[in-house]
Amino acid sequence: MNLEKIDKIFPTDRVKKLFIFSVILLIIIYPLMGYFFLASNNPGNIMMSQLSFSGKYMKNYYKNIGNLEQYRIGETVDYIFMVAYGSFTLSLAFIIARKFDIDSKWRKFGYILVPGSLIMITCDAIENLFILMMLSDPSNFPDIWAIAHSTFALVKWIIILTAIIYALISLIIKIFKR
Repeated sequence: MNLEKIDKIFPTDRVKKLFIFSVILLIIIYPLMGYFFLASNNPGNIMMSQLSFSGKYMKNYYKNIGNLEQYRIGETVDYIFMVAYGSFTLSLAFIIARKFDIDSKWRKFGYILVPGSLIMITCDAIENLFILMMLSDPSNFPDIWAIAHSTFALVKWIIILTAIIYALISLIIKIFKR
């Protein structure tokens, strides 16, 4: 991995601007998305629904949502949220990685999270596509759609958790190196 090339393609000032953009977008879009999910009277556990791998569970889940149209809008707004948290994760990976020496494993791992961020939001977008497809006929969709939905959600969550663990461990390393 040629880290110097990556540094030239993504200069620090551009990364900082992306970080600021992502924080502003998160502040704006998260409450909006939350409003629609709250207005839908969604009674379920989001993690359980995303990782159920079960058509039967998802059909029951959708049956218990009070307002499917509000839920559908929330899922659509989630696409903007993906841009926000994907940009945040990508820029934060750069910012944290650049705190380490150019040849360190921690910097290299942080740079691996950059394409990982793109994979993460792609998986989330595909996951949402399956949700929207399931919402087109919430009681009769093919069970394989729920399995596919959960598969993409699982990949997304693995990358999210990896990024969080990387950020926390990096913070601890930097604190103890001082």
